[in-house]
Amino acid sequence: MNAQKNLLRIGELAREAGVSVTTVKFYVKEGLIRPARKTGRNMAYYDRSCISAIALIRKLQRERYYPLSVIKRLMEAAPVERVELELLDAIHKVDLPDSEMPNPEERLPLSEAARRTELTARQIARLTECGALAPVREGRRKLYSADDLGVMALAKRRLDAGIPFEQTVRSFSIYENALREAVRAEVDDFTSGALMSGSVTAEAGARMIRVSDETLDGFIALRRKALNRAFGSRRLEDLGRFETALGQAMARVEAALHAAGQERAMDDCLAVHAGKPVGERLLDEAAAHFWGFARAGGDIARALAESVRARDFFVALEPAGERAAALACLKAVWLSLAPAVLGCAEAGRAALEALPETPAAALRAFLAERDKGA
Repeated sequence: MNAQKNLLRIGELAREAGVSVTTVKFYVKEGLIRPARKTGRNMAYYDRSCISAIALIRKLQRERYYPLSVIKRLMEAAPVERVELELLDAIHKVDLPDSEMPNPEERLPLSEAARRTELTARQIARLTECGALAPVREGRRKLYSADDLGVMALAKRRLDAGIPFEQTVRSFSIYENALREAVRAEVDDFTSGALMSGSVTAEAGARMIRVSDETLDGFIALRRKALNRAFGSRRLEDLGRFETALGQAMARVEAALHAAGQERAMDDCLAVHAGKPVGERLLDEAAAHFWGFARAGGDIARALAESVRARDFFVALEPAGERAAALACLKAVWLSLAPAVLGCAEAGRAALEALPETPAAALRAFLAERDKGA
């Protein structure tokens, strides 16, 4: 220590503050603390007040989850001893129940987070990439909070239930993006409409924020449940409409084949339409897939699985041989009418383009009528 000036070198400051030199350098780089005197390019001395400043930074960051940008503004706006935290505590959800924020002061490096949650480093990286995790940097390390661990635990639970991990990444990403925009808009609106509506004390503002959070959390949970029911029912109804549309479209295509004099292809399509075997391996396989989901009856899981198998079959199907015309019609009809959730619209358009002119025109007309009546 420099006795004359009562200043500390960076190593002395780090030791007395209980942090690493790398952390001190990071705080300096971010403008959170400043050297009292620089004596060279790589030499500086720090006032002892930096010890309490570092303690406050770590407290706000680890216990209250304040981002560094907010901490910096706080420290610039008021002396460390007089920082008013009540309203900010509400804004940053410091008073969440313990069950939702276990060990709030604990932040873990990647290796420990992976060990505790039984996720791989790559899986944690994917969750971070999609925005579901928000690790903070301390020097060169990324540290994961209790909230991050909670998200990881949810991902692991889904993985244990058999949900593919990339599906979880996509689902979390959908909600992360939607919630980010919704929360940003709601915070801006609430700030201007409630907090700035008059003379609001810190206590009143904190109460309004907490009640707003609780009620909106409840609203989101209720609406998501209701919308899940609605959209889930709609997807099941899509399968029923799909079966009806397949029969109607096949009738149009069969009539077009008859008009074009393609009797062999028409007979094959009529047999598939009626669910009768033709005696040709590939055509009978196509017929089995064509109506596979419908034969599942009320077994929803089986119907969905059969739909996926049929999609994969028809996407890969290369019509050839004597039954090529019928196979091409079956492929185009099935893929063109498949529910959007199966994700084969592009394959359907390609199959339709590959059809001969007469059945293609009939199928296009049917699709146009369907879309017009939707």
